Amino acid sequence: MKPVAIIQNCEVEAAGSIKDYFNKRKISFTETHSYRGEKLPNLSEVDAVISLGCPLSVTTYKEHQFLANLFDHTKLIIEEGKPFLGVCFGAQMLALALGAKVYPNKKKEIGVCELRLTGSGQKDPLFMGFKPTLEVFQWHGDTFDIPPGATNLAESTDCKNQAFRKGKLVGLQFHLEAEMAQVPIWCDTYADELAGEGKDKQEVLNSIKSKEEQMRPLSFRLLDNFFAL
Repeated sequence: MKPVAIIQNCEVEAAGSIKDYFNKRKISFTETHSYRGEKLPNLSEVDAVISLGCPLSVTTYKEHQFLANLFDHTKLIIEEGKPFLGVCFGAQMLALALGAKVYPNKKKEIGVCELRLTGSGQKDPLFMGFKPTLEVFQWHGDTFDIPPGATNLAESTDCKNQAFRKGKLVGLQFHLEAEMAQVPIWCDTYADELAGEGKDKQEVLNSIKSKEEQMRPLSFRLLDNFFAL
């Protein structure tokens, strides 16, 4: 088996429990830091690609060379039929590359919130073994329309489109991979966003602390399901 490529698109938004999953499952992986201008993975040398979060809007990709490179790379992944999992920004980039619109959500979602699987989501193999509702960690301002030919799999009260799948291409708006060790860094880095939403650091830390142990096995289960596709 070839390795799985992890693309990190921001210094503070790392792979979290995804790396723990690979280590426990003994799956080899590579890491590329796109924001540093590192060369993106050669698709012939990997079995799948996972693209992570970034505070920049994907709608500004033409203004940042590393994002323009990432957009072209995502288009190539689609053309070659390579399995792809986009998380938050990675999902928004996938949606854009598939021809859907990305735009500001009516409000920023920050902290733990309840997610509801749609009727299609409850039947989809990506969420096999999941309950109809789950609690996940969120930190995003933009949202996406469901791309043509893809299926909407999950929603929340404040953001209608939370997950979609088109064959082996998967986009997740939320962060099951988030770990307690990461979130204080996000709170400090994005302090202005917290203040803008009337939230404080301790409130967000309390929310992730109470749900981290529940999210970790769900993250592992979702990855198992993704690779089973």
